[in-house]
Amino acid sequence: MTPPLVDLVRLTSTAMGHATAALFSTDPSATESVAAAYETVSALRHELEDDSALILALRSQARVSELPTTIAAVLVNAEVERMGQLAREVADIARTRRAWPSIPAPLLGVLRELSEFCLDSATKAADVLESHSSIAMAVLTEGEHDVNRLRHLLYQQLLSNSDAIDVDAAIDLTLVARCYERFAEHARVVALAGSLLAVAAPRG
Repeated sequence: MTPPLVDLVRLTSTAMGHATAALFSTDPSATESVAAAYETVSALRHELEDDSALILALRSQARVSELPTTIAAVLVNAEVERMGQLAREVADIARTRRAWPSIPAPLLGVLRELSEFCLDSATKAADVLESHSSIAMAVLTEGEHDVNRLRHLLYQQLLSNSDAIDVDAAIDLTLVARCYERFAEHARVVALAGSLLAVAAPRG
């Protein structure tokens, strides 16, 4: 059951990657990246619908020894669906960006770094889920401090430059930062599910 779940996590990471590329691009053709993000999220939703039906069927028939895997699968599905929704929100903002030229380059730099941590969290979560290893979970927990630091830094710089930044751009910037933060939070829950599978796995 794990490989399809790993694929779903990586699919959401791809969607967020497309949305992020469009968000930071100054090329009008970046709308193609946004379209790709929509297609990826749409494919994800179909995957989730099919996978959820399978998981519900398995849960009704699961033996006690299979319950940890089944519970983890249900949890991962729920978290990945939320991650897909957040990727779509970023894609929407990228498509309708308002007055972003007013945002200073250093502030966009902080947002870009936050996006990199966000995508890295999803990659590590997929790795934990695939390997059932609890080692990378510690790395993800450390990354949470970096995300919090970058969020505070972004808000500080936003307040410091409030007179120069267009209100619509400031709202977009805040919403995107929150999407990245929540995406990373859901990725950590996915990783936690993967680490729990490591604990539940039979030892030979």
